[in-house]
Amino acid sequence: MKNSILALAFAITLGSQASADTIEEAVGNAVVVKLADGTVERYHFNDDQTVTADLPDGQVSGTWKLNGSEVCIDLGLDEPVCEDYPKGKKLGDSWTEVDDDDGTTLTVSIEPR
Repeated sequence: MKNSILALAFAITLGSQASADTIEEAVGNAVVVKLADGTVERYHFNDDQTVTADLPDGQVSGTWKLNGSEVCIDLGLDEPVCEDYPKGKKLGDSWTEVDDDDGTTLTVSIEPR
């Protein structure tokens, strides 16, 4: 499950400056991460700064918060994961990332719940 959390942290990060519009678009919708092996993970960010992750091995809940240019996610499994996140992403956007753990390509999108 740690890999899933890391996949989420990586998926919502691009190393660019944070932009409130991206997190505003994510809240109330789903951030969908498609891993190279076809696994799909859905992350639901809520206004009350809670997050629920629908992972292949079950559902995990925790919290999220903005910390400067980073979004920090704490699913209670290890230390919170904090990373810069992309600016300018909107509902319906889809983009790819390279997973720095294994070099595979992830596809990330913001979709309606």
